[in-house]
Order: sequence, then C-alpha cells, then structure tokens
Amino acid sequence: MKRKITIDDLFRIRLLGSPQIAPDGSQVVFVYKWIDTEKNKYFSNLWRVRVGEDQPQPFTYGEWSDSQPRWSPDGKQIAFISNRQKPKSQIYLIPADGGEARPLTSLEEGSIGEFAWSPDGTQIAFTYRETAPEWRERARKERQEKGLSNPPLVIERAYWRLDGDGVFLNQRYHLYVVDVATGEMRQLTTDSAYSESSPTWSPDGKSIAFLSNRQPDPDNEPGKVDIWIVPAEGGEPRRVDAPYGPKYVLRWSPDGKHLAYIGNPDPEESYPRNDHVWLVSVEGGDAVDLIPNLDNTVGVSTLTDVREFGGGAPLLWSADSEMIYFLVSERGGVYPYRVRRDGTHLEKLMDGDFEVADLSIAGDAHRMAMLVGSPTQPHEVHYAERTGNTLHTRPLTALNQPLLDEVEIVAPEEFEVEADDGVKIHGWLMKPPDFDPSKRYPTILMIHGGPHAMYGRVFFHEFQLHAAEGYVVAYTNPRGSMGYGEEFARAIRGDWGNSDFKDLMSVADYLQSLPFVDPERMGVAGGSYGGYMTNWIVGHTDRFKAAITDRSVVNLVSMGGTSDFPQIPNRYWKGNFWDEPQKLWECSPLASAGRIHTPLLIVHSEGDLRCPISEADQLFSALKRLGREVLYVRYPQESSHGLSRSGLPDLRRDRLERYLDWWKRYL
Repeated sequence: MKRKITIDDLFRIRLLGSPQIAPDGSQVVFVYKWIDTEKNKYFSNLWRVRVGEDQPQPFTYGEWSDSQPRWSPDGKQIAFISNRQKPKSQIYLIPADGGEARPLTSLEEGSIGEFAWSPDGTQIAFTYRETAPEWRERARKERQEKGLSNPPLVIERAYWRLDGDGVFLNQRYHLYVVDVATGEMRQLTTDSAYSESSPTWSPDGKSIAFLSNRQPDPDNEPGKVDIWIVPAEGGEPRRVDAPYGPKYVLRWSPDGKHLAYIGNPDPEESYPRNDHVWLVSVEGGDAVDLIPNLDNTVGVSTLTDVREFGGGAPLLWSADSEMIYFLVSERGGVYPYRVRRDGTHLEKLMDGDFEVADLSIAGDAHRMAMLVGSPTQPHEVHYAERTGNTLHTRPLTALNQPLLDEVEIVAPEEFEVEADDGVKIHGWLMKPPDFDPSKRYPTILMIHGGPHAMYGRVFFHEFQLHAAEGYVVAYTNPRGSMGYGEEFARAIRGDWGNSDFKDLMSVADYLQSLPFVDPERMGVAGGSYGGYMTNWIVGHTDRFKAAITDRSVVNLVSMGGTSDFPQIPNRYWKGNFWDEPQKLWECSPLASAGRIHTPLLIVHSEGDLRCPISEADQLFSALKRLGREVLYVRYPQESSHGLSRSGLPDLRRDRLERYLDWWKRYL
C-alpha cells in the first residue's frame, strides 16, 4: 500500500540535468543534484551511465557543485565547472575512464558562464565575469576583522544586478581561451561596456564566434544583439552582418560555412516573440528563419519546482552540416525537432505527455541523450536511437524510482474551457489520491508566473502535495502563456488583468460546475505574475474563500524602477514610471486594494531582485490600514525570487507548511 506524498519527499527527489552523450555514443555523463537537509544545502556531482549496462554510477565525488559536463572531441576527457575551490569556481578536467579531476583554470573569484572545446581538443574557450576586488570574500573578511564597514556601491549602469546572481555593478562576461595542456590563459575581449556569451569555434580552430550587444548604451537597447568573430589567438572582433534582435545560442556549422542561432529579429518588441532557429553565412548577409511556419517558441518554457526555469537550450548540428536539432515548447510539452539546413524537412521527433528539458547528440547524430520528465515522473536520463525517421527511446536512469515506489502519485487530467470570446484555454486537474466522486472537495486554482511561460507536462511536487492533502488542484495556461502560438502569448502584452483575468474566471466557472468541487471552498494562488493575477483577482471578485500571493507584482509604477530589469519607456508597457504612469497604474493591483476582502497570505523574500520586497510591503500596509484579513510572511535576505524552486531547503519547507496551514484555516 503506497502512502501519500509529504513535504519531506521534496528533499528526496534527485534533480538530474545536462545529459551529455559521448562522441561515440557509448555512454552518457550527467549532473546529479541532491538536497542535504542536515547541512541545509544543495550539492551536485557528475554521474555517468554506459549504454547497454544502464547502471548509473557516481563519476565525481564530494560536497561541491559540479556542473556543465562537456566531452572533449576525442571522447577521452570531460571538462566541467566546479566550486570546490570556494569561493572560486574553475574549469576542471577528468579522464573519461575515471581518475582525479584537476583544475584547468586559475581564475579569481567570479562567475564562469559557458565554455566550448576547440575542434582539436587542445583549447577551451569560455566566458568569465570577475568579482570586483572590493567585493571578493577575502576583502569582506579583512574588513570584518578590522571592524570596517563595507564600501558604498558605486552604480553607473541600469543593469547592475540580477535576481539569483546578485550585484555585479560594472563587471561583465568576457571571452577567454585556456590551453588544455598548460593552463595558460589569454583574454580575447576586454571592453568593460560589453558582455559576451555563447562562444563557438570555427571548425579549423582559428576563430571563435560569440554574441554581444555593442550598442553605445546596451542596457537601453537590450534587443540589439550581434554576432561577432574574433581570431582565437587574439585580435579585433568583426561583426557578422545579421538582423538585430535577441540571440541566445550560437553554433558554427561543422563545414565552417554557416552560423545557426536561436532568437528573433525584433529588437524593439522582442518579448514575447517566438524564438526560432536562424541561419546566416559566416560572411554575413540575409539571415534565414528555418522554421517560419512553426507557431511556437524554441526552448523550454515549462515551470516546475524540480528544476530551475529554462532547462537546456540545445542547438545541435549533425556532423554533415545538413540537420539542426533543437527543442520546442508547445501545449504544455517540450519536444525535440530537427530541420534541414535549407529550411525543408522540419520534423518533430517525439510527442506525448512529457517534456524533454535537455538534449545532446553523438557524433553520428543517430544516438542521443535526453532529460525527460512527465507529470508523474521527475526527470530522468533517456537514451534515443534514430532509425530513419523513427526515434526509439528508453530510460537510462531510474534514480527517483525508489521514492515513486513508496508514494501515491496523481496523474493530472487535461481539460479545455472556452473563454467568453471563444478562445480555448487549456489546463490540468489533479484529484486527491483517495478521490470519491460522491464528495465535494476544496479546490485551488494555481496561476503560473512569467507571464510568458507555461504550466505543463512535468512533475510538480507542490501540486502533488496539495492533492495528497485533500484538495482538487487546477492549473492552466491563460492568454499570455507560451506554447499556444505567438498571438496567444502576445494577447496580454502591456495589458495585464484583462483577457487573462477573463480566461481565469472562465476556468473558475468550469471548476464550480464540476460535481466534486465545493464552490464555497475555492482558493487561488500564484507566484510572480501568478501573484500579480492573484492580487488582481481578489481585487475584482469575492468568489474565492482565501488566496495566497507569492513574490508578487503589486505596483507596476514602483516596480518599474526597482526591479533588476528596469522598465524601458514605451516598449512592453505604454508610457513610463515617472511622468507617464497612467497605464502602469491602471494595471496595478494596488489600485484595487480597497476592494480586496478575501483573506490573503502574502509570501515574499527580502532577497528578491525581480519583484522587490517593497511590492509586498505596499500591499500589506494597504490591507492593514483597511482592516482586512492579511498575513505577511517575509523570508530573509538569503532567499530570492526562486525560493520555491531553488531556495534554502529549510525555507522551502517553511513556505509549504505555511501554504497548507492557510488553506486548512480557510478551506
């Protein structure tokens, strides 16, 4: 007899990531992440599994954070990033047949971004952002020992911090190359005004292409990202003629003729747009959208609490330079696709009730490693082999199976409702494990953040927990969500609280019509934009018995200048936050605070840089002055916007306990 899932089970879930198949397809190395509740920390090592043996084993050891494994071109070594020299991170090398990992780099305290092996395996290109000397741990300790204060932050740029990353002021990522044999490094880009990303080598090893926004003021023109090529030995970068617009992943074709990238050609209104796979000649010219008729975005848009948002963003060439492989988010799932270089033969390789969160391919492009998760199964590493147009897949790991053998997992049921204007809204329903159709259950409507993300076909511990506690859980993708076409996603651009609110009320109507839903015991909750919509809903209807707003948006006017991404005038939102705030205020839940009568739990983190803590302060202060029923849970500075996904384990536990207590009190 299986038992119901609990809060403690969150800490038993093994968080797998970055599956990298060896060039010869014989084995897969991946990241194995776990939570140590006694130490209140996350640790990650590399594990590997040999195809055919299917017995995954640890490959690196220790209470570190090992990440980003990458095979050398000859398959004899694996490079990865590790923080085992805390507070410094370095690129390490380990032989593919096992042994001691050795540090390749000798970097000061800072952050390593992406890295790539040279085609001959003798060098590695990487991006790195150093920490300013006065903010390194050594300098902090020296000040503390001397009883000195920390120095003031001297801020010159609009983009000087990032949620989950912290304050970096004027420091930016620059491009470096390190010699694999000697560890000698050279810095290829130096201009502190710009940041570089996504390095990719030319097949002859003589040049490196990368992405960079080199506008006079890149913080005010964030969509104008260019492709640049620099000699691997150093020199002046040259710009590749390609359309402006956001670009995220860049890959050089094996034949050396083309560069492929993920992005879109709209620098002014780039969000939300469908990011597609684009191709441009190395010499520049007209870039070609290889998938113009695919009305969904490339990448992983699904939200879950068992991995960070975004997953992997693979863009992979076949060895003959004919095919490109990538992932697409659609209707709650994420699936592998491939397209021929000339834009023909677009093919969806898999379909079903799951998501593929990351992907790598062997040298022959017939064998692949994938990270696959479903609503009833946390992510595991899968192996796929392609025969013609058929992809045969099977799991290589079952590291979460011991937990699944113990607990009862609920399979969500899909539903679709029609909004008042005929648009179809897609969602899922979880019933309690011991569901009795003759009973009426308290029901909770969960609203996702983003807003341009999606709920979907992936495991969600928080939802399973609520169902196990006796609630019907509904989660849905109203307008604004990705995965249902660009028009659907852009429907709320600069106009929150309109069609999205109506969509969610149509879902609430549907829920109330179900014979097993108690209409007098309905709750609503959400985080980030989902918190915004929760605030908006309780300010416009009293139909819910209780609500929880988490890391929410409350006042778009104040948030315009306090978020880690300050609003740019007349882009996503009409006007600005200083002398044209009318639209921002019109769409702010704080403007409707006087109409809130629903008991509200406010959850927020002091370390949240995306939706600053002042958002929660304003809503709480207003409701207290109005004499409304409100409770404010304010988590400490060491927590951030991602508390529910990657926060400290004890704080994640506390948050879930407070959710359940609130629902128990009111529902």
